[in-house]
Amino acid sequence: MEQWTGPYAPQEPSRESALVTGVAYGVLVVLGLIFGVITSFQFSWTLAGFPVAAVLLSLAEFAAFRLAGWAMESKLGVGALAVPWLIVVVLLSSRRPEGDLIVTGTTAGYVFIFGGSIAAVVAVAVTRSPRPWILRGTTSVPTPRG
Repeated sequence: MEQWTGPYAPQEPSRESALVTGVAYGVLVVLGLIFGVITSFQFSWTLAGFPVAAVLLSLAEFAAFRLAGWAMESKLGVGALAVPWLIVVVLLSSRRPEGDLIVTGTTAGYVFIFGGSIAAVVAVAVTRSPRPWILRGTTSVPTPRG
């Protein structure tokens, strides 16, 4: 079996780099939770009936999700920030037995929830991994059939 040593060759991560990567993903999860709480309380500002804050927060969420994907060089980086954000937003948009509701069913609320969700999906779509996912873990480059 031949060994391939190009840019797609699998590299064994060191113990320290694996720890740093794990901590970085953990930090992204915590930031996603914090981001979800903060944005859930700020989405409802409007200007002449237009949900300005919800639109601006959707753009800010896209930038944050994209930045996380870029920083981690993976789609998982986007998910580590976006999934906790979405969990918090969904929990804060559900009515409690006491009647409390943070993210309301208004136009601004819908723009905020759907805009952030679309921002997460688009951020995942435009984030590129350093290696194609199909070649991860292989020891040689596939040869084309002739």
